[in-house]
Amino acid sequence: MNKLTIIKYEKTGIVQYPLSDKKIKTKLITAATIIFSFVFVIGAAVGSFVFNNNDEHETIKKLQALVDLRQQELSQHKKSVQNDIDSMTLQIGKLMAQSTRLNALGNQLTEVADINQEDFNLASDPGLGGPDLELTGETNTPKSLYENLFNLEDTFSKQQENLNILAKLLTEQTVDQNATPHLLPLKKGWISSYYGKRIDPFTGHQANHSGMDYSGSYKSEILAAADGVVVWAGKRSSYGNMVEIDHGNGFMTRYAHAETVKVELGQKVTAGQTIAVMGKTGRATSEHLHFEILKNGHKVNPLPFINS
Repeated sequence: MNKLTIIKYEKTGIVQYPLSDKKIKTKLITAATIIFSFVFVIGAAVGSFVFNNNDEHETIKKLQALVDLRQQELSQHKKSVQNDIDSMTLQIGKLMAQSTRLNALGNQLTEVADINQEDFNLASDPGLGGPDLELTGETNTPKSLYENLFNLEDTFSKQQENLNILAKLLTEQTVDQNATPHLLPLKKGWISSYYGKRIDPFTGHQANHSGMDYSGSYKSEILAAADGVVVWAGKRSSYGNMVEIDHGNGFMTRYAHAETVKVELGQKVTAGQTIAVMGKTGRATSEHLHFEILKNGHKVNPLPFINS
């Protein structure tokens, strides 16, 4: 080591510095230390930069993954909310259809039951109100809305079932009323003889009159007193030309002494329909209508039915 020298070219010429010189050794060691320290610092800085970049990259990847996860959760939540909205919309549509049916059925019942629609208007909103209410603090949730909607649907279904039963009863009652004698059997005329005991116009003796006599102008129209089916249309002994109608509920009516018959056997007739023309065929003193009502085969007084 002591034999090594450092040759340096200077203006004055070549100068040799032997390594055995302490000053030269000190300078060399100092320079080497400075260079090594500089290289170490640079290496440390580069390593730190590289490691920090890797950490930041990993952090960014984790944050991106978290953002993607939140976006997926938000998308699923939106999809779930949309499904809830679609389900509630469908449920509301069903309720609106049921409400429409109930309104139509209610209007039909008001007509059948002869209720004033101004007093019972289903199309108008019911009156609601009252003092300020104490709030419960509970919030509406999709679950509570679903429960309310399904409860309302169940209520609508029960109401419709009850209204259907009521409509059936009212309709049957209406049909039964229409099939019960209730109309005057003559379009124009007056009562000339009542049901019960009277003096027979042919013999002058007391006799039981089995019906009511109506007098009027010649060929006045004879009307069906209720809905029914014609079971006799033509001549019948002392009744002359007669129409007999079966009303299907134990009631039958007879219209005797007609000039002509306007209906046929088996024909269905409605209350107030013209069935014959008044005359004086059979055992009659002049033009009139002999009207009888039979209940379960027995002749009854027609007056209460006609007055009804």
